[in-house]
Amino acid sequence: MSTDPAAFDPTTAATDNRPRNDGTSMDDDTSRLDGVAKVDGSARYARDVLPAGVVFARFLRCPYGRATLRSIDEAAARAVPGVLLVRVDAREADYHGRRVGVLVAESVRSLDRGMRALAARWEPEAADRGLQDRVFTDPSRDDARGRVAEAFAAAAVMVEAVYTTPVQTHCSIETHGAVVEARPDGATCWISTQGVQAAADGFARALDLPRSSLEVHAEYVGGGFGSKIAGADSQGVAAAQLARELKRPVWLFCDREEEHLDTGNRPSSRTFVRLAADADGRILGGQVRTAGDTGAGRRGGGVDMPSGRYDLGAIDRSHEDVPCNAGPPRPMRAPGKPQGAFAEEMILDELARAGGLDPLEVRLRNERSDARRAMYELGARRIGWPGRRAAGRERRGTIVTGYGVGSTGWGAFPSRSEAEVVIHPDGSVVCRQGAQDIGTGHRTAMGVCCATALGVSLARVQSEVGRGSLPYGPMSGGSVTLTNTAPAMEAAAADAAARMLVRVAEADGGEPGIYRVLEDRVLRGNEPWMSWEEACSLLPGPITGRGEHGGGAPGTGHSDGVQFVEVRVDRETGVVMVEKVVAIQACGRIVSRKTAESQIIGGVIQGISFALFEERVLDRERGAMLNANMEWYRILGSRDMPHIEPILWDDGGTGVRPLGEPPVIPTAGAIGAAVADAIGVPVRSLPITPARVLAAVAAAEGGAA
Repeated sequence: MSTDPAAFDPTTAATDNRPRNDGTSMDDDTSRLDGVAKVDGSARYARDVLPAGVVFARFLRCPYGRATLRSIDEAAARAVPGVLLVRVDAREADYHGRRVGVLVAESVRSLDRGMRALAARWEPEAADRGLQDRVFTDPSRDDARGRVAEAFAAAAVMVEAVYTTPVQTHCSIETHGAVVEARPDGATCWISTQGVQAAADGFARALDLPRSSLEVHAEYVGGGFGSKIAGADSQGVAAAQLARELKRPVWLFCDREEEHLDTGNRPSSRTFVRLAADADGRILGGQVRTAGDTGAGRRGGGVDMPSGRYDLGAIDRSHEDVPCNAGPPRPMRAPGKPQGAFAEEMILDELARAGGLDPLEVRLRNERSDARRAMYELGARRIGWPGRRAAGRERRGTIVTGYGVGSTGWGAFPSRSEAEVVIHPDGSVVCRQGAQDIGTGHRTAMGVCCATALGVSLARVQSEVGRGSLPYGPMSGGSVTLTNTAPAMEAAAADAAARMLVRVAEADGGEPGIYRVLEDRVLRGNEPWMSWEEACSLLPGPITGRGEHGGGAPGTGHSDGVQFVEVRVDRETGVVMVEKVVAIQACGRIVSRKTAESQIIGGVIQGISFALFEERVLDRERGAMLNANMEWYRILGSRDMPHIEPILWDDGGTGVRPLGEPPVIPTAGAIGAAVADAIGVPVRSLPITPARVLAAVAAAEGGAA
């Protein structure tokens, strides 16, 4: 490689540590187009925006799980220099973090002083903690009827267990909020959102302005994981209403504590499952009872068990949403599925152990996807599964090793999407697509799609995303974004190229159909005819190509995947160390190798964190969240990170398929299975803490004695 700095293009660098993925994508080597901007600080997030004359707002929130506001000194708060507005909207609150009022001030310091001056006094009441306080009556085998009863009668092996998972908060780096500058004839809004178009609609309603008079900016978004799909959200709506009332720009963002309390979460779950299988591990049927905490939201606690990835025979299935005095859930990266996958993968391993079978063989016998069958074979080789010791063998030494496996999958969902490509006479290109880049690499993927479809190098393309005035884009939820924006962008690029080649044909006297663009050259037939710059110089001005997609998923492909995990467990301390994860994932036609690998790695990281660390802790009496910070709400850190090997499965994919959700689904279940393999007994509740590991080992040894 050249050492001349001028010869180094900062947007491209070959990846040589994962040769298995070479050549799998439309663009293997491009790094994120916004990488430099994010590193040098020039990327402008909504929180960074401070318009002239801006004022600052903060919600007054309940500090208990359930309480009544008995007194508050609004006059004292208004007397604080710089405080502009104090408003109390409610006095009854049903969870820690519930908004009951708002305060606005000229500065953050005045805001802090005003909040202290309020001297709010609350009378707490007994709070309901949902699943933690609920007593469940699980079905007996005698409750089984029909095909389930027949399965139980024919079973050679039967296992039953209860699995639980905790509340997991989103922990977005950029907190929820917005800045709104309102004018009589329109408004400019900056927001951290997963849905620019929905946010624009929400701002228009809040400001009572025509949608066309608003400009919404979300060019850079610091994560969301599903928590920011609610359009303008409560922060944006409040900021808009206050900006209209005060006739000043308003800045309103949550702090880290508020993020934990009132911006959604992955709800906790409880899964009772009883499965019957024949002697070969083929599952005949069973009973599944699930429940999920819904907080004050009263719904949204679903648990995806059975997942449908395995054939579990005849299943008697029921679910209950359990309300409680806590913040309501919101969609979180594959809603309901990691909770269900934990229970599903664990019960399959327990069934294999009870029947003296290999857990991988049990999955293969019940697997419904031929693609995943092939993935199992590859992953088993990469993790060293054939050489693992048989489950149940005597474990010697303090540090024991275990292996686990899990599966995943996701569907493709249609969403309307539009795109524009502008070719300028100087040869430069701009591609425009309004969907937001929440850190997944959408800006880069749009540039790659445009450049590839045009036949030019990516260095010529400027990629614009995340603005309300740009062509319509879907929300970043359900992994719908690239599946729908890629074909729209490719259509726009093809339209722009066709319009340009008409000009080439007119100048050359040929028919447009004989010309095409390849590697920055215009070909006439198969012969180079002129450079891209020469062709563009024939244009009388910029030309715009447009594309739209709103139908089903284009081409062929799927989002199946499997993950293999190797862990080490210290039997004396209970500490679990994830050593290696092999994550094989399909996403149809792969656009950008590096961003695709990043999606897989990120999903695995989030899954490990869910498995080993994350847990919302509520006070037993008052229901307040005790760890609403980044010190006591633990997440995976750099020293906890294993080696993660993402493998891009590109067999048979001609159309783009979802990638955001599926990599997070199987990880916790695979880790749980690996821990059970290591210590010889399952830990059935997440997070798998040292205390739970030691308790499981002690219980097993006590039972053996």
